[in-house]
Amino acid sequence: MIFRFRNIGPIKAADLELGRITVIAGRNNTGKTYLAYTLYGFLKQWMGWPEIPTALATPPGPAPAEGPASADGHNAPEPLDLAALTGTLSRDGYATRRVDPIALSRERAAIASRLTADFSETQLSRVLSASSDAFRGARLSVEWPAPLPESVPSQDTDLSDKRTLSVGYDDGHIWARVTGRGRKSSRPDPHLEPAVTGAYLQLLLSDFPDPFVLTAERFGISLFHRELDFTKNQLVELLQQLREGNRDDRQSPFWIIDKTMSRYASPIKDNIDYTRSLPEVKKETSEVRESKLYDEIKTMMDGYYRLAGGEVHFISRRRKDNHFDVPLHRASSSARGLSDFYFYLRHVARHQQLLIIDEPESHLDTENQVQLARLLAKISNLGIRVLITTHSDYIVKEINNLLMLGRLTNRDAAVERYGYRRDSALRTEDVCAYVARDGGLDRCDANEYGLDYPVFEATIESINERSQRIAGWVMEQKESVE
Repeated sequence: MIFRFRNIGPIKAADLELGRITVIAGRNNTGKTYLAYTLYGFLKQWMGWPEIPTALATPPGPAPAEGPASADGHNAPEPLDLAALTGTLSRDGYATRRVDPIALSRERAAIASRLTADFSETQLSRVLSASSDAFRGARLSVEWPAPLPESVPSQDTDLSDKRTLSVGYDDGHIWARVTGRGRKSSRPDPHLEPAVTGAYLQLLLSDFPDPFVLTAERFGISLFHRELDFTKNQLVELLQQLREGNRDDRQSPFWIIDKTMSRYASPIKDNIDYTRSLPEVKKETSEVRESKLYDEIKTMMDGYYRLAGGEVHFISRRRKDNHFDVPLHRASSSARGLSDFYFYLRHVARHQQLLIIDEPESHLDTENQVQLARLLAKISNLGIRVLITTHSDYIVKEINNLLMLGRLTNRDAAVERYGYRRDSALRTEDVCAYVARDGGLDRCDANEYGLDYPVFEATIESINERSQRIAGWVMEQKESVE
């Protein structure tokens, strides 16, 4: 699955493939955050758009004259009549239809094309909190270099009356099943057809991961999330303007909604909402909680977090005589920056998610940047995809070490000497790495020693060369004086 970005902020043309770990590095203002926010906005919103029924109704179009063909050599037919499938499902509680795999892959591509086009035209500017003119001509698209797999896990949807709808794909067949009370009915069920449509769409696009974002603004959010309550502050102010103003456009409630919601990009809004909702989030259990990876954040910070009275506290363990317990807004910036990540690992994380972290190294010392790289590798090995934008050569170098560790057949020496865990090793095929520059993305090649990251190597070589040269001059000066 390759995402293609065109004319989005500093990005003119960039192609991005997601690995288990995806690293985007580069200098400031090269478009890294634009890429991360655009991808997050699409993956977060695509299932809720009103254009989805239209996208499903759009035929995939005829196969090219010399293009994909079905098993009998003819152009691939239309893959599925959803209405007929739903009718059989309503009557019998189960339905199956044979489909052409090539046609099914073509329909997936056609639906994705329609959804990404609608996103680019109507949603992108909202995601990035800008006027539509600012992104005129911008485009996100997605392509699959390989056809749909032979089997796709079923997508389950809760229906009314304690019924469950399941839609799956196996060995050239789309099947649907309703389980629970009243699974069969002689009457048409008005709720069944949209449910089948949604489940079928999720089936075709099941490799779109559910994203979770931790933005670079998370430090300020942890300080000011209460003050950022739009409904309590901004909305009151705008209602006062509505009472005092005479302009016709201010009589519209949509004007108020637009004004209250347009200040921040949607990833930042979602990060604010997540931080606000931590008292409710605490009641949930993440799918990776048993791994206790959040303990690694405790080790990095030499402390831990707790919720008290709806407020996050940080308890430092550095003072052996007395634990230092402070509200998060009085804690260090590093403790604030990792708090959302800590609660994510304990209460939110799910397999097959895409965790997006903008500049994870911010406010961390160099040793903790190394430890964070190891933590991200362990997360990815548990089935959570990770995408980071970074300026940290320490994170990149440690990922390289983990790639080399993955090549060792016997890792005991490295594990014993350097404190690695076997579950932190990475495979070359699991990591996709890029440098953002010149309006695009350059993919970094991997070899037996890890990734080649010229954006860091050039700077390091330059500063080392200057250091050696200046040190030589200092030595010459010292010898001349003596």
